[in-house]
Amino acid sequence: MKYIIEEYLKNFKIDDILTFAKKNNINISINDANTLYTYAKNNYQDFLNGNDSKLIKEIKEKIDPNTFKEAYKIYLEYKIKYLQ
Repeated sequence: MKYIIEEYLKNFKIDDILTFAKKNNINISINDANTLYTYAKNNYQDFLNGNDSKLIKEIKEKIDPNTFKEAYKIYLEYKIKYLQ
């Protein structure tokens, strides 16, 4: 599954975050979407390999608390479903 995710991320765009957020009823600013995009694009190996605690803390400090709460909840669901 990691290989499929890695391949997807090669063509990943900020619009993917905005579209996903909209489909999941998450209000997200362009700045927060850009932050999530940058972290995902630059650190996906750490996320895929479970080395994400420091990154999660950094993201939590940079984006809106409500956006973080919703995004983190979905992140955990997907992490359990696809990476464990």
